[in-house]
Amino acid sequence: MLYYGISSDSVHSGHQLEFKSDSVLEISTFPRHMSHQFKLTMNYKRTGNRIKIISRNISSSDSIELSNQGFKQFLNEVVLAIDNKAIVDTASKIVYVLYKDFSKKYYLTYIIDGKTYKQGTSLSDAYGLIKNNSKDNEALKDKMASIKDDLQNYSVNVYKGLDAYNKFGYDSVFGVIELRRKN
Repeated sequence: MLYYGISSDSVHSGHQLEFKSDSVLEISTFPRHMSHQFKLTMNYKRTGNRIKIISRNISSSDSIELSNQGFKQFLNEVVLAIDNKAIVDTASKIVYVLYKDFSKKYYLTYIIDGKTYKQGTSLSDAYGLIKNNSKDNEALKDKMASIKDDLQNYSVNVYKGLDAYNKFGYDSVFGVIELRRKN
């Protein structure tokens, strides 16, 4: 099974985990045309709803590459928690979601004064070319136009990755922008 890793911050790079067997997984960068895709196979052990990624026997060159790719968390043992369809790394603030659930479409969620608007996002391929261009959410455009001259009276919170997952759920991991009128 292939999972996307979505970080809540910019410290950890986005990456994939692919479970190859009941004890082997592969960590990799996202494939990009004409770019080296980093891949590293590691062992793991699943106990109940916990997955322990074992970092023994990482070569010196793999350690350097893990650091260079922004995957320093894998230099030590990593414990992940299985939470329904998601896999959660609370220490690194990363949530892993099934690739198949978001490979065709995912959304950026806006919550304005308690009302939710979903805006589809465009997907690109390994060449960086747009595969599908999503349509504008007209209700969202109208709402944003109606408050644009009053934005100084709104507080804005942005959630991504594990933060968005914890607060808004699985379908919102790619981002939530919450605008709330100040009192």
